[in-house]
Amino acid sequence: MGAVTGWQEVGDRVWVRRYDPFDVNVTVVAGDEKVLLVDVRTTLREARELREHLLELPVPAVTHLAYTHAHLDHCLGAGAFPDLPIWGTVGCREALARHGIDQRERWLERLDEDERPHLRASPIIPPDRTVRDRHRLGLGGREVDLLFLGRGHTDHDLVVHVPDAAVVVAGDLLEVGAPPQFGDAYPFQWPATLSAVAGLDAEVVVPGHGAVADAGEVTRQRSELAHLASLCREALGGVRGRETVFTGSPYPRETTELALQRAAATH
Repeated sequence: MGAVTGWQEVGDRVWVRRYDPFDVNVTVVAGDEKVLLVDVRTTLREARELREHLLELPVPAVTHLAYTHAHLDHCLGAGAFPDLPIWGTVGCREALARHGIDQRERWLERLDEDERPHLRASPIIPPDRTVRDRHRLGLGGREVDLLFLGRGHTDHDLVVHVPDAAVVVAGDLLEVGAPPQFGDAYPFQWPATLSAVAGLDAEVVVPGHGAVADAGEVTRQRSELAHLASLCREALGGVRGRETVFTGSPYPRETTELALQRAAATH
């Protein structure tokens, strides 16, 4: 439990820190006057630890939060940052409002027993500032683009682009060190969304989980997802047997099975 790494400055005044559980990333983007924190960990206790770690950075206090998506390992710690504006997509707000309580109950099974009371005590706080397609957020001497580029890991993934630092925060549209997660995914649309991420021409891409990557990793994962989408399309069309999907998939069988289920539900 706790930090996997210290703060890494991955671009001018852009820092990333990795945390267990789940090897999740949080990102800080600082301007001359304001500071954006992207993702806030899984519980109030974890987020309070994050607040202490923020004091290590040579920046003012955080002034804005953003959620990359509504899965609780990225957003349930927001209660540790009261009264700050929270950005997310319209779909993120809807997902937390409709399903946040049920999701929190399901997440209890994912955490160690001593962490479960902290999860129950963490309030579900939907974004109060929403992005439909694009919003340009001024931080003082720097502008950051908050983008919805299409469905992928969920139907509401937010991408944070810091153009002057050539950094993109991709959330779980990109995952390094583990296969992509398809529980709420859109397998047929995900490759195009990653193509849009690649089109931002970032030199540094921060995944939702795992080590910071580059544009080449986006292209590689986009190719894998496109290949899997093709396999799923052929299977659903009766051209290919399910077993050949598993043998041809770039991902483990369990991951591929879930991708097939989501492909059938969302095609």
